[in-house]
Amino acid sequence: MTHRGSNDLKRAYAAWTVAGSSLIVAAVAGSAIITVVGGTADAGTLVWGMAGIALLLEALVLFAYGLRLRHRYVNQVQTYETRGDYREDDGSNQPRVPLLGDGQASQRSTFEGL
Repeated sequence: MTHRGSNDLKRAYAAWTVAGSSLIVAAVAGSAIITVVGGTADAGTLVWGMAGIALLLEALVLFAYGLRLRHRYVNQVQTYETRGDYREDDGSNQPRVPLLGDGQASQRSTFEGL
């Protein structure tokens, strides 16, 4: 269950990334979209404007899909079984904070000499 929830969240972020990219391209095609809607587009502008309209619709659908996935993830009930495994305790009572992002390095500072 945990993997499905985390995969849902990853898929939501991926969908929002693609939707944002589509919105950027649609914004570039903004004037072509306006001329297509206004009915004054020539052949090249018509193609570019139709692509922009399709990208706007794609962005809207992907955004809604991402919201649905995130909503399902947020409303998922977390139990002891679905949270995943706890990290092994090394007995030092010190928090292990990764410094470099690889999970191997940890912060070891002692202030006994002060």
